[in-house]
Amino acid sequence: MDVGFDGGFYATKAVSGDRVSHFPSFATKPAESLFSLNGHTMVIIASEHGRYLVGDEAIKKGRTGARKESSAWIMSREYLSLFYTALSDLTNANQVTVNLVAGLPLADFARDRATLRDRLLGTHRFTREGRAGQVIKVERVTLVPQAWGPVLAGLLDDTGKVVQPELVKQKVAVLDVGGHTVNYLSVDGLSDIPSETRGTERGAWNVVRTLRDWLDANHPGLSRLPDHKLMSAIVEGVIFDAGEPVDLRPVVKDIVDDIGQEIVDTARQYWGADAATFRSVIVCGGGAHLWGAHVKRAFRQAVILDKPELANARGFYRFAANQMLDKALVCTLRTNGARGCLSPALVAQSGTVPDQLFPEPLPPWFEEPGSPELFSPPEPPWSCCGSCCSSCC
Repeated sequence: MDVGFDGGFYATKAVSGDRVSHFPSFATKPAESLFSLNGHTMVIIASEHGRYLVGDEAIKKGRTGARKESSAWIMSREYLSLFYTALSDLTNANQVTVNLVAGLPLADFARDRATLRDRLLGTHRFTREGRAGQVIKVERVTLVPQAWGPVLAGLLDDTGKVVQPELVKQKVAVLDVGGHTVNYLSVDGLSDIPSETRGTERGAWNVVRTLRDWLDANHPGLSRLPDHKLMSAIVEGVIFDAGEPVDLRPVVKDIVDDIGQEIVDTARQYWGADAATFRSVIVCGGGAHLWGAHVKRAFRQAVILDKPELANARGFYRFAANQMLDKALVCTLRTNGARGCLSPALVAQSGTVPDQLFPEPLPPWFEEPGSPELFSPPEPPWSCCGSCCSSCC
């Protein structure tokens, strides 16, 4: 089963074909109600790492929980409980093998990719209460920088085949606004441009923090609400203090406008005059609902994706599907620094863009730290170098 997994600081997203998992990134020790009319809405995941209540019900019942902002949270037990919940949403099979593509923020990618790959690779045993136990064998993990997801989603279809080969010749930007991070990605010819690609810690949680300060001064009884509940109030525009509605819209608008201007100013700083050369500026991540309009006013070519919060997971899934295509026809030359080569037969079959863009096994520039680019497919033209393995040339 091919899976794209995006474990965000605000929400966890996963995609496999037409199956989608999307829930708040919040896990806590279960506290079961004595009496409830909600039916079986609780998601409790039990494994060797502990027993956790996950998602919306965890926010309601957990006074403390795993709403994290440190990159070290990928090593927490709560993070694994979110991963297991996503897998259990995508399949209820007792045993399944997974080809996984997951993402990390741009700022954390080089440092944490090996750690997260090791964390997710291998056999996972867990039980979603109310179901039979599951054994998920993740036999392959590929880490991709967040913000590459929408590029991959546009390039590929759900079978992993290239459907927009014109992207090879285009320069595009991605502004991926999440709960904790904002990723600014510049891509030219399907290679990211290091000088124009950055990650910052200025996401949607900053709205929550600023609103909390306002509540502390004006409605102190509400200032200790969990972050996810405050985020829900921000989206709804109202909160209740002792039964009386408090209109948050004027306060939130000022906060959102201030942070939106900061996001736009940072994008202009990173992209400079070259921003006019972007064919499009893709706006994605859950923060697109808050700041998409700000970005569109600043960049005429900005495009806000439908369901922007799922863009990375969807692209990761399509890349996972792509990796399984025609692997026998692709080889990589490691000895002389070449990035990759394809057999002339494959080039002839696929035109200017091969069905399998990324060589397998992965070349040194992808696997090893210290690469000048975060993420890049083989450079065009895709033709045989004449020195690679005899099986494909």
